[in-house]
Amino acid sequence: MIRVLAALLMLLFAIPSARAAPCTVCTAAGGSYQAVTPPGWDGKSRLRLLVFLHGFMMEGADIAGDGTIREAAARMNFLLVAPDGLLRSWSHGGSPSQARDDVAFLRGVVADVKARWPIDQRAVVAAGFSQGASMVWDLACYDAADFTAFLPFSGGFWEPMPRACASGAVELRHVHGRDDPVVPLAGRALFGPYRQGDIRRGFEVWLAEDGCRGQPLVLKDWAGLDCESWSGCASGRRLQLCRRAGGHLMWQGDLLAGLRWAVGR
Repeated sequence: MIRVLAALLMLLFAIPSARAAPCTVCTAAGGSYQAVTPPGWDGKSRLRLLVFLHGFMMEGADIAGDGTIREAAARMNFLLVAPDGLLRSWSHGGSPSQARDDVAFLRGVVADVKARWPIDQRAVVAAGFSQGASMVWDLACYDAADFTAFLPFSGGFWEPMPRACASGAVELRHVHGRDDPVVPLAGRALFGPYRQGDIRRGFEVWLAEDGCRGQPLVLKDWAGLDCESWSGCASGRRLQLCRRAGGHLMWQGDLLAGLRWAVGR
């Protein structure tokens, strides 16, 4: 009888827990998101996860339908997840919109995704453009635990800027246009009392959290991207601050380069 019970217990624990059904338009944690799996995915193999946050007055469908973003995610075997900001905005620190706790919302999105798809925990990346990038900076600062790397484009902290981050050290690669008039590198005031922060001053927060000292390695690529790269930080984490000529946009190829950086390739 004991042997029979032991065999039954082994069988019970060997049965995999039921996984929620995948979705393309999904609801979770008081909001919604869209999901795009890589073409040809077999329905079983583990996927890397890319959570990409849209800009102001955009929505997840804009990201899910963007061919450049989809192609970059697919090439690197990432499940693309595009959450919807409430009223097409994000409630990061200093934002005019404070309608929802978006750090908690995004934590709920990741939990829901992991309940539906087999996610490779070694590659869970948060990226975002413009105000979505500002939300990525806040997510990295206050609740980075679910993510292995952060890839913000053209957006950073708003004022008042945090002096330190509860999350501690993170891996983050920021890309910004030198001539960006919408989110200038030096920051700007807008909408009355609201102010976008200085990107370089904000980056000092990451350097302090990661324990990065000394002069960075300066990297230049054929497309005119200049990156200051810190890899010998006390935390063992990596940081990059990249700038290029141009304005307020995400250049083709920059997301793919960021994803390769995020997974160490």
